[in-house]
Amino acid sequence: MRSIHSRVLAPKIQVTMPVWSTLVVLAVLVQTVVAGPLDRETERMVRGTNLGGGSAGVYIMDLDTGEELASYRADAQMVPASTMKLLTTGAALRVLGDDFTFRTQLILDESVSPPLLIVRGDGDPALGDPAIFIDENPGTTLGVLFDQIAGVLKDSGVESLGGIVVDDRVFDRNYTHDAWPEDQLNRWYCAQVGGLNFHTNVINVYTQPSQSGAPIIRLEPDAYWVQMEVRAKSNSGARDTAWVSRPTKSNEFTVHGNVSAQSEIPVAIDTPPLFAGRVLATAMQARGVQIGSGSESAIDQVRLWSPGDELVESRVLAVITTPIEDVLHRVNTNSYNLYAEALLKRMGHEITSDPGSWENGAAVLRMSLSEHLGPEAAETTVISDGSGMSRDNRVTAMTFVKWMRSLSRSDHWEAFEGSLATPGEGTLRNRFDEGELKSKLHAKSGYLTGTYALAGVLEHPRSGQRVAFSIMLNEVKAGTPSRNAKPLIDNIVEEIDDFMSERAGEPAMGG
Repeated sequence: MRSIHSRVLAPKIQVTMPVWSTLVVLAVLVQTVVAGPLDRETERMVRGTNLGGGSAGVYIMDLDTGEELASYRADAQMVPASTMKLLTTGAALRVLGDDFTFRTQLILDESVSPPLLIVRGDGDPALGDPAIFIDENPGTTLGVLFDQIAGVLKDSGVESLGGIVVDDRVFDRNYTHDAWPEDQLNRWYCAQVGGLNFHTNVINVYTQPSQSGAPIIRLEPDAYWVQMEVRAKSNSGARDTAWVSRPTKSNEFTVHGNVSAQSEIPVAIDTPPLFAGRVLATAMQARGVQIGSGSESAIDQVRLWSPGDELVESRVLAVITTPIEDVLHRVNTNSYNLYAEALLKRMGHEITSDPGSWENGAAVLRMSLSEHLGPEAAETTVISDGSGMSRDNRVTAMTFVKWMRSLSRSDHWEAFEGSLATPGEGTLRNRFDEGELKSKLHAKSGYLTGTYALAGVLEHPRSGQRVAFSIMLNEVKAGTPSRNAKPLIDNIVEEIDDFMSERAGEPAMGG
């Protein structure tokens, strides 16, 4: 076989005191706990920003001591957008483990002649992702992966296959979440989620103008069998407006608009496991491994596993692996939704042994929240999906921060924190310029129309103080309010940084 890569009860003290005096004392105590300088400044900034009637939820805590530094509607249930991924990835580390590896198996069924190739998916979202494969294999293309697979087959004495069976039972076949926007289901960020995924479940449509009027179209991966209607026109004098449509539950594509320059348009594909199997079949055929009798198209010899199948696993030829570390980085730095959903479903399968689904994955995530934060945190969290694409998710800022603190006190913290974006990379590439913060920032951003969020950790280089925060803005109106949202969030982060610097005895950066 080849590997291709308890609660403490305080003593009761009876004090005779008028009721009004008790209330005054309690009020003073509460003020003493939370109304510090950072708390006051945070509230001032939020209240002083025009969000068009939008709401905010903020919670800030010293990660090591648990000291509450600021709280503004911290227990309000908010739409988290992509910061939902912090719950998903943290739970994945706890359920699957830091050393978990996705394993896609290539298995030969030699009970028939010619043999069948069984491709058993493990829900790996990174299989065939160019950003990962090429990063690990500099100077190569995805063709190298197919070369390796073809080489494994030929080295095993396999020159022809009777067909390819895709065993995708690790997940259910509900590829698209019901709460995702219907008008965006062909966008890359709404890519379907299958038990076998390939090329992030998108097809890249490359357009280029030509002299003849009809633009030049190229697909990656090469999927010649898909129906591609070209309605676009080459027009070098016009603005490039090329776009691609795909009807629901179909792999029929149409190119529209003016093509005046070279462009890349990623489009989500339908039924990922079958698509992946067909890409593999045509790639093997092109490399001298016959698929079927030769009189039929290779893609017609690819099918999904069905309950009546009696497959014999004669030999495991190869295992294609992806460590969870790679997946976590793609989720929390690059914010790939497919990766987060694959983790959620994989957790569901891990615990139940049933096909992973949004339902059992959400149940496992809720179980993890209850175990580590308590039943109240689980009860106040609404889990719809794992990526935050669904607007039905609800999380409080306090839950996010306490979740990060619980992780910081576990063996999973290094892997978790290391997966988060830092300024200048991923979704933070255009935020917090170099030198703007004295503290090291690791964070996850989130955005949906009208929803803005940022959650993460700041660590001061001198004092070593670590502060966790969660900031969420919901129902922010378009126009000026929406333009105020990100600056408000960033200003709060800068205020935290100044607060930490002052505690460390350094002058604040300002801002």
